[in-house]
Amino acid sequence: MSFFIESVACSLLGGLIGCLLALPLNGITTGIGSFVTFSEISFPFSVTPKVMLYGMIFAAFMGAAGGLLPARSAAKKEILTALREV
Repeated sequence: MSFFIESVACSLLGGLIGCLLALPLNGITTGIGSFVTFSEISFPFSVTPKVMLYGMIFAAFMGAAGGLLPARSAAKKEILTALREV
């Protein structure tokens, strides 16, 4: 269980750092150009609490998915056998 909790905690920390790094970009307008029609579509980059919540939920899900297999294999091993393999 500790491997699983550690994986989710690390992914949530990464999600929090990602949200904090995205906050200075809030309100910046960016665009993409089309070389076929020579036009540009611009859109504002907005970081809302809803988007940050979705990002944190996605980070927790990815941490749970990535930590499930190592946690499961660690739970199947006996403690002394696992310590000798290190």
